[in-house]
Amino acid sequence: MVIDHATARAYLRRTSESLRDAAKELNAHLDFHRFFPTPSQRQAPAPAPPRPSAHHR
Repeated sequence: MVIDHATARAYLRRTSESLRDAAKELNAHLDFHRFFPTPSQRQAPAPAPPRPSAHHR
């Protein structure tokens, strides 16, 4: 039982470290995007996809 507890703690520690590293990467990525200008609202929206025709062959 002690070995299972130690193994579980090791898994949790590694998972915690991985999550911490992922959070750091995400923060760095979001900081990087702050340098890009936001798209203006004056840009034309993407064209709508063509509608299927009601006429069937």
